[in-house]
Amino acid sequence: MSKYVIEIEEKPLCVFDKDTQTFFPRLWRVKGFNSLVLDEEELSRLEELNSDYINEHFSDMQDTAYQRGLNDAWEAARKIIEMTSPPYWEVFNEYKEDLFGKITATEAIAKLKAYEEKQKADDEIRVGDEVNWLGDCFVVTRIFQPRNMKEQCDGIDDDGCVYHDVLIKDLEKTGRRFDIASILEEMKK
Repeated sequence: MSKYVIEIEEKPLCVFDKDTQTFFPRLWRVKGFNSLVLDEEELSRLEELNSDYINEHFSDMQDTAYQRGLNDAWEAARKIIEMTSPPYWEVFNEYKEDLFGKITATEAIAKLKAYEEKQKADDEIRVGDEVNWLGDCFVVTRIFQPRNMKEQCDGIDDDGCVYHDVLIKDLEKTGRRFDIASILEEMKK
């Protein structure tokens, strides 16, 4: 099971309601969260992260961190080996003579992460992208996500046909892009 570090706000949310003369259970909010709160009993079950805890668990934490580092390095090596020629040279061109002799695991992981983030950003569908949906192409005019539902979009094709509530996950970018966002913005004036 994974362990997490949380910070508890110093003052409880509410203690005593003067209007109703009622004491409410003392609740402490976890910093950075709106709805994650703990009462006194739950708070007492948490282990405080202090020097005693670190000294007692240092070996386990060090082993876990070392193992995570090994796993990350091995996963990076696997990705590098599985890369096809163009992406490989795009990421590691400067090391083409001797990749594993000239770059550290940390550097390789950083380069892979940057490449994957760029790929993800390039693959992300945005307003103005032309997309293919079940053989039909249209330009995305709006992206939205209804409550508790998957991300969807609306669009328009070159014949003026309108597409509504199309799931983003079912779309594929064609590579063409149109500046529809500025047109839509101009219409708001």
